[in-house]
Amino acid sequence: MILDRLSKPAAAFLALSALLSLVGCAGPEAPGAREMSPTATGGQTRAELISTLDGMAGLSFSGVGGSEPNVKGNTGFTFQVRLDPEYVLVDPAGLVEFLAESAWSVNDDPMPNTSVEINYTGAPGDQLDLAAVAGAEGWLSPSGGGIGVAANGFSRVVIPVSDSAVEKGVPENLDRLGDWPGVVPETPSDLVAPRVD
Repeated sequence: MILDRLSKPAAAFLALSALLSLVGCAGPEAPGAREMSPTATGGQTRAELISTLDGMAGLSFSGVGGSEPNVKGNTGFTFQVRLDPEYVLVDPAGLVEFLAESAWSVNDDPMPNTSVEINYTGAPGDQLDLAAVAGAEGWLSPSGGGIGVAANGFSRVVIPVSDSAVEKGVPENLDRLGDWPGVVPETPSDLVAPRVD
């Protein structure tokens, strides 16, 4: 074995170096990856948000939650939203605002420091582009763009938050959302209406 061929001080140095390099891999906590302390106030838990979303007529939600920090320390928050075919989304701008503010208010997931992503599937005939709606409401820069609307009615919007909002040309998102965790938004009651054929 290699350690048998080394002097005791050299072997000890090698072992200590290996240990320190492993400890160094842990590194400091990524910026923005903080969680609420038990004594902090403000916001809501993810479970509270999901309970609110479950009570909204005409819309179903899944995959709601924040992400753990990646290698760079980036975190986000995602919603999967599906419109009931018996309904029409009459206030898409209201949905975008409500979900962005709701994501920002969740206090028991890591703070989103890159984006709030909304994946929406509506009626194919409605051709609702949620990214275009968010752009018109100022959540995205003019070059923010989106993927358009798929044949099945799917569209996606990725709203920059935190420092990412400044980098992506929409620093006003910082003012709109305020400090994290944000205020829990009032649940809108008029986002959808029964579809009339």
